[in-house]
Amino acid sequence: MASNEFDMMTLPQLAEYLSMAERTIYLWAQQGRVPAFKLGTAWRFRKSEIDAWMATQRTGPIVSAGREPLVTPVEPPKSSWRTKQDKAAADRAMVAACVTFIRETMESGDREVWPVEQFLDRFEGRYVGSALDQMKKAREVAVTRQRGLEGIEVPVIKRRR
Repeated sequence: MASNEFDMMTLPQLAEYLSMAERTIYLWAQQGRVPAFKLGTAWRFRKSEIDAWMATQRTGPIVSAGREPLVTPVEPPKSSWRTKQDKAAADRAMVAACVTFIRETMESGDREVWPVEQFLDRFEGRYVGSALDQMKKAREVAVTRQRGLEGIEVPVIKRRR
């Protein structure tokens, strides 16, 4: 058989190609379940159409050319030490993100005072507290209390120059 996309197959050739009984292929062709056409009284099949049809008949997950394993590997449980290390790293990352957010907020406006509460809306209190501690140590900010609009004292961040 020549190898191009218009290769024609007879019923016996298709049965061999699919490893199926000729009778089954014949019945499927009559029922329109397989792409086929008749030349006179004989059924003919295009290999390219058969290959495309087989791809549509697939069930289950699609396997890439790399052939992934049937079962995904299971990670062993983490030790309590590793879990603590991962949590500490995540906490450090959140504090760093909070510091960055506070700095960007302070740089974006011409104000000198920001209520701490606006940062608590975005980050948990422990992250804001740690971020402010770092920034106080670096002498970037001071945290004081000022009277708010309703006369209640609220903690605020002041930029240090």
